[in-house]
Amino acid sequence: MGARLRDRALTALGVVSDGGSDSLESRSGASVGSVRRAGGERAFLKVVPASAGAMSLANARNELRFYRELAPVVPVRVPRLIDGWEDGDGVVLLLTHAGEPREAASWTPELWATLGRDLAALHTMPPPAAAGWERPDPLLAALDDPDLPGITAFWGDALPQLAVLLSSAAEFRRRMEVPPPVFRHGDFHTDNITHRGASLVFCDWQTAGVGRPSTDLAFLSVRTTPGGTVVPPAFVDAYLAHRPVAVGDRAVWERALVAEELATLLWLWPPFAAYNDAEGIARVRHRARALADRFLYPKERSPDPTG
Repeated sequence: MGARLRDRALTALGVVSDGGSDSLESRSGASVGSVRRAGGERAFLKVVPASAGAMSLANARNELRFYRELAPVVPVRVPRLIDGWEDGDGVVLLLTHAGEPREAASWTPELWATLGRDLAALHTMPPPAAAGWERPDPLLAALDDPDLPGITAFWGDALPQLAVLLSSAAEFRRRMEVPPPVFRHGDFHTDNITHRGASLVFCDWQTAGVGRPSTDLAFLSVRTTPGGTVVPPAFVDAYLAHRPVAVGDRAVWERALVAEELATLLWLWPPFAAYNDAEGIARVRHRARALADRFLYPKERSPDPTG
């Protein structure tokens, strides 16, 4: 069905493949690829067939809604929706081409600071008044119903503090939920940020909605850690400098980021270990041990989430 829907979309939208093969997003089941419009302009075609499953379809509908309702007003740069629809076969989006992503290792401190500033702008906008922007929260669901065998199998020998941490789910939630909810991107990492000149463009809004701001900030580090890139202090510094954070509240934010990143690694990351090599897994385990020390002994170690 995916190929059929894509062929129908190409015909209906009057676009042709740009020559490269489409990629398949493992999480969403979406077929994504570069196309050319009648005038030769590059565009980006995303197709999510009904066969991708209920969750993938819900995320695709959420993204289509974002581009229709919120893209014109969010205070960050995003691709423009040229056309799109949903029907019994799935969801189709045709978006303007918005540049290319760069490997996280190549980012300069200035780019990280720009990203922090832009994310702060997104989180500062008033959450949408319309209903339906509350999205499922996989981390809170995992805290309520953890896969203890999988967690223990991956972390048991690598994290001496595991038993104490697993018994501290309520404390994780308390720290993460101190900063008030915002409109968040929901899948915030460098592969979803494209570069167009000196500007950064935020892409892939499938899981956007109202939730914890720490989700976006912490997930950035979760995604860069296996590849060996440490998100520099310039990112968090710029973010907090552009948020209305009261003097003395920085420590609260940093405790929230430590809790969010560590909880994500403990409760959600083990199934993704198979997609990483031994070196990447070792980096994640090293990062978790450092975060565990900061979580358990905040007075003895700096809570700085970027160190």
